[in-house]
Amino acid sequence: MLMSQGLPEVIRIEVPTSPDELEEARRRKREQKRIEDSTRPLESWERYRALNDATDEAYELIDIADREARFALIIMGALNAALFVIGTRLDIVKTIPDGGKPWMIAAFAAYGLVLLYFFIAAIETLRPRGLRTSQPTLGEGHADHHPLGVRHYEHVVRRDARSLAEAWREVTLRQLNTELAIHVHGLCVGNKAKHAALHRLYDGLRIMTFIVAALLMMLGLFAFTGSAEPNSAARSFTSF
Repeated sequence: MLMSQGLPEVIRIEVPTSPDELEEARRRKREQKRIEDSTRPLESWERYRALNDATDEAYELIDIADREARFALIIMGALNAALFVIGTRLDIVKTIPDGGKPWMIAAFAAYGLVLLYFFIAAIETLRPRGLRTSQPTLGEGHADHHPLGVRHYEHVVRRDARSLAEAWREVTLRQLNTELAIHVHGLCVGNKAKHAALHRLYDGLRIMTFIVAALLMMLGLFAFTGSAEPNSAARSFTSF
């Protein structure tokens, strides 16, 4: 009837009125927002928070690696203390037969070489590391992405106080996010090198433990055979 008179057709929109319909509409709206959030790019503030979380996680990995390295040093100290006690006990040293002394010397020499390797790995693990990356070179169309170097100390110290304050007045959130991403990359590069050194450190500790165990087994064998020989000699003399 309305169309025949040249009037526009009225579109009716159903507005939910009952509580169940309202709750269902809210649920559909939340589901639609969840789908959109799972596919859209992060906004600038969201990227800033995510990059800060990644930075904190990288520093936490550094602290964990340092604690594991210190724990390895504690175990190494216990192994060295055990060898020192054994080496200063003359009654134990006297039980070593002449034929076993070359083996003991070889074992101690191997232990010394592995100990040197262990110390080098410990130094490589615990030594301080700088920001192991450089500022990126971006094209002309990405000038607003280029970081100004206002966060990390290695970049800040290249400026004087006035130029740093000026840079902080001009820096954009996009540039700050780019600098944070570079910082996270540098921390990850340092973490990779630190954990590689940590693996070498524990490899050396494992070898040192095997050598100490072998030394203790040889000393126990020498002490047992050394105590058995006088008893057999005494029995032979008594029978004679």
